[in-house]
Amino acid sequence: MKRLLLFLAASGLLATATAQKKIPATYNTCKESWNRRTEIITPEVKGYNCYKADLHVHTSYSDGCVNPSGRVMEAWYEGMDILAITDHLESHGGVRKFFKVTAPYNKNKKPTRYVVPGSTKMPKNGIDPGLKVDFNAIHKEAESTNISRGYGMLLIKGCEMARNKEKLGHYNAIFVKDLNSIYAFELKDAFKKVKEQGGLIFHNHPSDVSRYETEWHEDVHNSGLIDGIEVANGYRYYPQMVNRCIERKYFMVGCTDAHGFTAHRYSVNGHFRTHTIIFAKECSEEKVKEALLKRRTLVYSGGDLIGEEKWLSEFINASVECQFVKENSKGDSRTYTFTNLSSYTYHLRRGGAVHVLEPFNTLTISFGKDKKTGRISDPQFRIDNMWCADHQHPTIEFKIDKK
Repeated sequence: MKRLLLFLAASGLLATATAQKKIPATYNTCKESWNRRTEIITPEVKGYNCYKADLHVHTSYSDGCVNPSGRVMEAWYEGMDILAITDHLESHGGVRKFFKVTAPYNKNKKPTRYVVPGSTKMPKNGIDPGLKVDFNAIHKEAESTNISRGYGMLLIKGCEMARNKEKLGHYNAIFVKDLNSIYAFELKDAFKKVKEQGGLIFHNHPSDVSRYETEWHEDVHNSGLIDGIEVANGYRYYPQMVNRCIERKYFMVGCTDAHGFTAHRYSVNGHFRTHTIIFAKECSEEKVKEALLKRRTLVYSGGDLIGEEKWLSEFINASVECQFVKENSKGDSRTYTFTNLSSYTYHLRRGGAVHVLEPFNTLTISFGKDKKTGRISDPQFRIDNMWCADHQHPTIEFKIDKK
């Protein structure tokens, strides 16, 4: 009996010791993946690659709440290939807030003064007017994260310029070599400095045309200082500006204009972030800039695609494989399959029926005789989630790849 008791006691101690050894100091409740990126699959269109770009975002150095590194990580995880951080050239609320927080550590207990970049003249009293923001350093901070994490995104140096008091609007400058040197009191003079550096300028969130038909606007447009227009800003789309881009031969872009986090606005609603699809040979500054100047772009916003009808047609035909299946025995109808090889959804309307072609899915649809011509209808649809000139949905005929 004693031996049995001793054995049980020893077994209990051993079990307790074993159990204690098995309790880890740290236990991961979920296996994290730091490299899981949302890939937005696009086709090759007319020999061009499709690059996804957001050319208008703000950081905490401006009036955003995310730092440059965060913006780069956000964009990469959400499937972007190209990003332009475009902090406001004239005002930096984030910097002012920092100065206020650090005021107790200054000798005079007052916040450090901030001045607009370009205010280089020394006051008569000889006192330094304050600190300035180094816009080039913001870009370098973003590029450092891009390189260290191996994202390989194309980061375009840019900024946003505005003169609200004169009601001239907001404009983005991109492909600028030295952001610190382009400020000028007159906005048109600042535009000229951008152009001297080989940069491009596009009009941001323009709303309706009538607001920007002043003498000043006509002057800058006629002077060749404007290259493009933001036809979609977040979930806002400006139909009048599509016509203006076509008339004036400007490129179209769509951007998030992100100030807060992008995830809470787009993915929770089941959409990709607003972006521009750029058709270029390669993801380089030279080729992307060329594509913009040649107006090879489409805009994605809230599940819709916006742009010139020819590029909408080329894009959907490259995305969707249309195959002839059969003709019925009476010879009065033909059946086709439509396979979506892209990450974008297409709403195909034919009469009163709307066929939703989801990414990487196939629809089988039959076409009967046209009532007017008496011939079997061609495989064409009005695309209800595409917009072209005059705020119209394009009607697109699909190219058939007969087996």
